[in-house]
Amino acid sequence: MNQINLRKVDIKDEDLLFSWRNINELISLSLQKKKVTLTEHKKWFKNKIKNPYTYLRIVQADNKDVGLIRIELENNGCEVSIYLVPGNEGKGYGYRALAEALENVNFGQFFFANVQIDNLPSQKLFEKLDFIETSRDNKFILFKKIIIHD
Repeated sequence: MNQINLRKVDIKDEDLLFSWRNINELISLSLQKKKVTLTEHKKWFKNKIKNPYTYLRIVQADNKDVGLIRIELENNGCEVSIYLVPGNEGKGYGYRALAEALENVNFGQFFFANVQIDNLPSQKLFEKLDFIETSRDNKFILFKKIIIHD
């Protein structure tokens, strides 16, 4: 079984995340469903990397960068976003990485994720991690999970 590690994002990851963000398969799964410009990305990256309530980690499998997890405080809840670079899906990396990430976040009262209605792998991932579907429309399903702090 591959070793999974969550590496804190730092300034040297800016170009890597920009290249990942504009992979066609990932764009089709994103909320906005559009490519981002380098200027947009730089502004987003600068804000996220400085925010103490944004948990931003590179998912590594056997020391190879394979994806990104972002957990960000929004009001009392923490929005969860995860993606794996194409070719790394279906290997259990997302489940193992997100389970660890959720244990490491110590802010907020609940986690939530908006998942596209046709993104069955993400729906299964959140359900496996005990998220509950709380609403849906014709495009997205909202999943939530209460945070229990020790």
